[in-house]
Amino acid sequence: MTNTPEPLTMGIIRREIDRIDEGLVKLLAERQRWVEKAVAVKTRDRLPARDDARVRQVIDHVRVLARAHNVDPALVEAMWTEMIEWFIAYEERSM
Repeated sequence: MTNTPEPLTMGIIRREIDRIDEGLVKLLAERQRWVEKAVAVKTRDRLPARDDARVRQVIDHVRVLARAHNVDPALVEAMWTEMIEWFIAYEERSM
């Protein structure tokens, strides 16, 4: 008896993408909890929400990670820039 793999279908692909999306949302929730901790420290220490040097550091880091994982660095930079800007605005509203 041969062990032939199940043929790939759009249903299988979509289930896997949905599973990955769930994991990404869980990670975003975890990141938000840490941003909330940063708000508390920044408020206590009277630090601004925006730290341009840190923003550049994060973007540079994720571009390196993107290349290491065979993902288009421009895509990762665009996504992280949007996410960072959203979180900075969130911090500013919370402070």
